[in-house]
Amino acid sequence: MSMMYQAYQNHMDLTEPWRSGAASALRYLNLVPAGRLRQAVYALGAALELISRSSLSYSRPAYGIDSIQVGNRELAVTEEVVYSTPFGSLLRFKKEDAPDQPKLLLVAPMSGHFATLLRGTVKTLLQDHDVHIHRLA
Repeated sequence: MSMMYQAYQNHMDLTEPWRSGAASALRYLNLVPAGRLRQAVYALGAALELISRSSLSYSRPAYGIDSIQVGNRELAVTEEVVYSTPFGSLLRFKKEDAPDQPKLLLVAPMSGHFATLLRGTVKTLLQDHDVHIHRLA
């Protein structure tokens, strides 16, 4: 299995100059003024954008949940990794001085998508639950 990961990394490393070059060319292409010339290069711009975004790895956005309202109190929230493997982690949103609440495990429904897409759901559930979420590595 590690050979597949190495092949994937080699592919990403070898195609980085293409993605970087396409992104640079796209920046200059976007400087073309509006008009007939702009229409002529529209397809080229679309192709360059597709190439520049062809990276298979993206950075994970932050949850950005610093505090939550529980009853009439605002409690500080911190993220802590409860259990970790090379493929994923169990993350807990720990609330400071929170009352005992039912534990809840939230699993992102779509493979390959970041669990941070559920940040609104996490924030709502944190009001009444001790929330844990599965996060892919």
